[in-house]
Amino acid sequence: MLDALGLTGAALTPGAQRSWWLREALARDPGQHCPPLARDIKADVVIIGGGFTGLWTAYFLTERNPNLGIAILEQDICGGGPSGRNGGFASGWWDELHGLVTLYGSEAAVRACRAITASIAGISEFCERNGIDTWYRRRGYMYAITATAHEKLCEEMVELAREVGAGDELRELTTAEVKERCDSPAFHGGAFMRDGASIQPARLARGLRRVVLDRGVTIHEGTAVERLDGTTAITPNGSVRASHAVLAVNAWGIGWPQLNRRLVAWSSYIVLTSPAPDRLREIGWTGGELISDFRTSLRYFRTTPDGRIAFGGGGGRARRTVDAMFTSDARAVTETAEGFRLMFPTFADVPIEDAWGGPIDVSPTHLPTFGRVGPTNVYYAAGYTGNGVAPTRVAGEVLADLITGADTDAVRLPMVNARPRAFPPEPFRSWGAAVVRRAMIAKETAEEHGREPGFVVSQLARTPRRMGYLLGPD
Repeated sequence: MLDALGLTGAALTPGAQRSWWLREALARDPGQHCPPLARDIKADVVIIGGGFTGLWTAYFLTERNPNLGIAILEQDICGGGPSGRNGGFASGWWDELHGLVTLYGSEAAVRACRAITASIAGISEFCERNGIDTWYRRRGYMYAITATAHEKLCEEMVELAREVGAGDELRELTTAEVKERCDSPAFHGGAFMRDGASIQPARLARGLRRVVLDRGVTIHEGTAVERLDGTTAITPNGSVRASHAVLAVNAWGIGWPQLNRRLVAWSSYIVLTSPAPDRLREIGWTGGELISDFRTSLRYFRTTPDGRIAFGGGGGRARRTVDAMFTSDARAVTETAEGFRLMFPTFADVPIEDAWGGPIDVSPTHLPTFGRVGPTNVYYAAGYTGNGVAPTRVAGEVLADLITGADTDAVRLPMVNARPRAFPPEPFRSWGAAVVRRAMIAKETAEEHGREPGFVVSQLARTPRRMGYLLGPD
């Protein structure tokens, strides 16, 4: 049964099943059973969270010291959170230069971008070495202008890359060049970044899980951590007493006192079409490029090997806790599907057969930070703001080097132990984020349809920048 937007099947029941990515990966290989923690144990390092950050940290720790005792505690299954739900964009940071230069200066900004470039290549090398088929395809990233208001943003983004000596990484595209790569009537020029690879994210998460298990890492799934007592992780049925602890909890960091002022959690949703390879050929989108627009409430889209389009949007809700609204919001699915239909009218009769959502951990700078919590032996990585596939690998390397005391280029990256401005305390943080987020969406939707946004909406959308946060429009 189709609804008015062509939603059918699992697209009508978001949250009732896992993401399409994870269902596909588990059907292919369910993996070794990792039972919940049921007793008190000891370890050198306890990692809370079995997504990309936790798994990469465990992997690099085994690289640094194969004899370390490492325990991962995951409340669901590895890949059950954002790592198995995201769009699969392993993308560069050259589009983030404005924020990076503002925070750290040009030289440090370029070093950070080069680290992400190396991470994208490193993911490919890791998968090839370990026999993990993640559908890895490195074909670059295209930014498409969908509103006149975005033309200046595109120009400034490309110009800044030239100014820091990275003009070969990010270049402007004419309208004809954009449409040659993907012929959507909504696109009006844009830019192209060399750093961009698509992956099947759940396959990467499950492959990482297999590799670290083979290296002797202990994983306990279905194990929620209630708190840390120093570096001892306390769970309902046991504890892990460790010398070092890692918080790799993504948006769930809003519930941890060590992280909650660093983050806001809001939801992002993806819709997935039925296979339509002939339609992709008709619009010329056969190169495998990642694509997004310039909205603050980003729309991002990519293809799959069997000819589907996965189309995502960050227009969901902000909440004080990570609850069912992050996975079961039918309104957010509708808004995402409307965006897809706007971008791809020639797919009007192609059903949308799946939809899923999840939380993203938004930082005050739109960029993540990695490091140590004060003078303790607790470490963290947080604030990926929806772009975590490549940065989590960097985070894993940084945290492993900090824990083992290695003096490396990774630990000298500018986002290591950085201290961005904190968000306001609750309830003002989530209330404010919810109001401002809806204002941003309303402003950009009006601009996309050629209308002038209302004064109040425009002022609300600009509030974060005026408060000193690197979020939203100027």
